[in-house]
Amino acid sequence: MVLQSRSVCCFELCRNGQSLGEAFTSVRVGQGFAYFPAVSLSSHENVRANFGSTPLHYTLPGYRPVQTPPTIDLIRSHLLFGYVERLVPILASCCVPKVNFVFRL
Repeated sequence: MVLQSRSVCCFELCRNGQSLGEAFTSVRVGQGFAYFPAVSLSSHENVRANFGSTPLHYTLPGYRPVQTPPTIDLIRSHLLFGYVERLVPILASCCVPKVNFVFRL
């Protein structure tokens, strides 16, 4: 969860709607600032995180994503991947040389 006021905000960790406390305070946000979430896991561990691209299962008062989802870019990338998905089988069928193996005894 991010509580934001103009150019400074704090990051609060929550699990299943329950606050685990503030992780960072006085974090500068706005133009020219970028933050990249990272998770470190050991063998056979996994994590699922939501950074604001989908609605939260547990709504939190005062929550705002650090950055709004890039809607236009997401639509464009979805279209592009759709084109590529349809094009790959066509290219694979016409451009990959077929090899015939002949076994002689």
